[in-house]
Amino acid sequence: MSHFIGTYRHAVDRKGRLSIPTQVVSGLGLSSDGTFVVAPGPDGCLDAYPKDEWSRREHILRSLTGGRAGRHYRRMIVGEARECKLDGHNRILVPPEILSRAGITNAVLIVGQLDHLELWQPKAYAAYLDTQTTTLEDVLEDIDARIRERQNESDR
Repeated sequence: MSHFIGTYRHAVDRKGRLSIPTQVVSGLGLSSDGTFVVAPGPDGCLDAYPKDEWSRREHILRSLTGGRAGRHYRRMIVGEARECKLDGHNRILVPPEILSRAGITNAVLIVGQLDHLELWQPKAYAAYLDTQTTTLEDVLEDIDARIRERQNESDR
């Protein structure tokens, strides 16, 4: 199982290769074989799932109903997804059409999300953070309440 935390800023070279920090590479699960699946993500970023985590996500995607929303979601996510393998210098080559979806050109912000990474254009990430009106305290209170609720359910 892969595990990613932290935020890292890296350059993107003119070929579209982005360096994956050593801390991130060390968080890769053994069954990922150094391959990421990069797909459109929410809020203007790209999601980069290690191959092992993508397999779990793929299972969920396959279970979606064939309704309009399910078909659209699969087209937008699976249809745009690309496998990107780490090279010997811990870089992945992301096709330019995928990078352009998130406005990523010469710099990328890599944000750990436990089971995957988010790839952001740095100014877009800063703008996203500026638009958030919920405080960290509010989020933490909500999460704490959910944890207590789950603990109470498991105690029953």
